[in-house]
Amino acid sequence: MMIEGITSDVMVFYILAIALITGKILEEVFIRFKFPAVLGDLIAGIIVGASLLNLYIVNDLTKAIAWFGVSLLLFYAGLSTRYSEFIRLLPIAGLLTIGEAIGAFSMGLIVGLFVMHYGLLESFFLGAILEATSISLTIRTLMELNKLHTIEGYTVMEIAVLDDLTSLITIAIGTSIAMIGTINLPNVSLVFIKAFGAWIIIVFLLHRFSDRIVGVISKFHVEEALTSLLMGLFAGIAVLMSIFGISPLVGAYATGLALSEIHGLRHLRDTFRKLAIVFSTVFFVTTAAEIDLRAALKPEYLSFYLIMVLAAFAGKIMGAGLTSFILGFPARSSLRIAVGLFPRCEFAIIAAYTAVSFGLLGAEAYLSAFIVVIVTNISTPILLKKVFAGPEVKSVKLRFPKKILKAGM
Repeated sequence: MMIEGITSDVMVFYILAIALITGKILEEVFIRFKFPAVLGDLIAGIIVGASLLNLYIVNDLTKAIAWFGVSLLLFYAGLSTRYSEFIRLLPIAGLLTIGEAIGAFSMGLIVGLFVMHYGLLESFFLGAILEATSISLTIRTLMELNKLHTIEGYTVMEIAVLDDLTSLITIAIGTSIAMIGTINLPNVSLVFIKAFGAWIIIVFLLHRFSDRIVGVISKFHVEEALTSLLMGLFAGIAVLMSIFGISPLVGAYATGLALSEIHGLRHLRDTFRKLAIVFSTVFFVTTAAEIDLRAALKPEYLSFYLIMVLAAFAGKIMGAGLTSFILGFPARSSLRIAVGLFPRCEFAIIAAYTAVSFGLLGAEAYLSAFIVVIVTNISTPILLKKVFAGPEVKSVKLRFPKKILKAGM
């Protein structure tokens, strides 16, 4: 579709004008009510997109800008996760994250297979929608409750370090399988090995030579040489991932993590944070604009939405809560950890949009992700206040790995 008077060569300006102006205005509204800003972007997309005004054009150009934006967001997320901290937290956080991810993913898979009677690949993406955690709301609430530096607070933050990675790999696997058009155990295993192997190679090799790379670039006399060349590196790795049939999102996060301890990182991180905030707005507006949610507002889908919300809560309790309890956390600590991981946000929307864009799921799946994001973000602060109302846990003796965790660590 072409808006009268707008030619293809200025279409990018039209896209940016609509997405950034409406997105940022509604972000401000939601921020003032202490909700995640991304909800403003999604509402903006619903208003200007196919669901209501139909002003926003979603074509190949729009999608290219949108995916560039979300890739920048993941690159920045990698830069913000210190490599040494990531390695230090692997033993405990790794076990907890594996249990948490399996529990949450399994609930979505079950809903797809046995409630909606979807195929395995479609159900796979429902699992991806429910898997990820958005930790920012939990951290803010724990700070307000003065509980951030408790054992449970630290544990939730540790899991969050790895949680985005597991969600990213899940989406990457689903995307790669969707490209192949079929799903079977050998394919899943191959895609997992390729995605995880590529991630490991990028992170460890690039981190090993990151100081040398920066050292060479620092001798350049042109302005913003480091920012420009590292963005070029990030883009090049994304292209390389695509050639091997792996989602560019894997390369974006891995590149950021590998470069997370280089000299001059503060300026670099601030620069990419600004770019990510701007261009990721286009992504989230686009995801909501492309889908006509009126098609999903049907009585027959109401039970599906309710089940998805319940599964979102149950998945974290069965995953994070049960895993932490098995490792040695007291029951009340395990419940606090599970509740702290309830919120969903960006990755739920990314997973839903990916499935819809491949034609695997309909608008109802996207709307279910949207509803899960809203409900979990509204309810988590209230639930955190309730579960942290009891006595503080001063120490935990883990069964495996054998270690004692203490409050204020």
